[in-house]
Amino acid sequence: MNVFVDWAKARLDEMAANAGALQANLDKLDANSRAQAEQAIAQLNQWVEQGQRDIKTAQAQGEASVAQAKADMETLWANFQNNAGDWAGLLKDNQAMFQARAQAQVQAWQDTVNAYMARVNDVHDKNKAQAQAQVAQLQADAKKAQADLAAKVDEMTKAGQSSWAAMSDALDQSRNAFAKSLETAAKNFNDAMKS
Repeated sequence: MNVFVDWAKARLDEMAANAGALQANLDKLDANSRAQAEQAIAQLNQWVEQGQRDIKTAQAQGEASVAQAKADMETLWANFQNNAGDWAGLLKDNQAMFQARAQAQVQAWQDTVNAYMARVNDVHDKNKAQAQAQVAQLQADAKKAQADLAAKVDEMTKAGQSSWAAMSDALDQSRNAFAKSLETAAKNFNDAMKS
């Protein structure tokens, strides 16, 4: 359940960051683009609210409902990703959208690390070292992913490359690293909790 919740919240945070970037730049848009951006913000807020409801439902119903909640979230995410390039285009500033979403990813990593650090106290003393090592690995993975993302941003900026496709690819790579690290951390941490 924790893996699903962390995974889903990270995606919802990116959606919310996208909406925030659009909202922050409304005054810079012409009337037509502004209307489109306002529609996008409303759609994003609706998706975020739906995702939050799905998380709460899954938490209330337990593991049996996670598969359906994940499928629902994947549908929301696919819709979001299909529109993200258009929404970045509305701003005529891919960097603003990219930075907002990258910051949401960084925060998702940090929130997850903090949650695992808090859970270390729940581990039996004999397995505490194993759990602490897993948290340290998660922190290391987070730092590496953040450094990789920052390097890609610098590389794109220096090359003058600001296409949404390139930025989206960098976000995808970071997000995939998060998902992989999260799955590994959860499995190893749960093993430590059981022993």
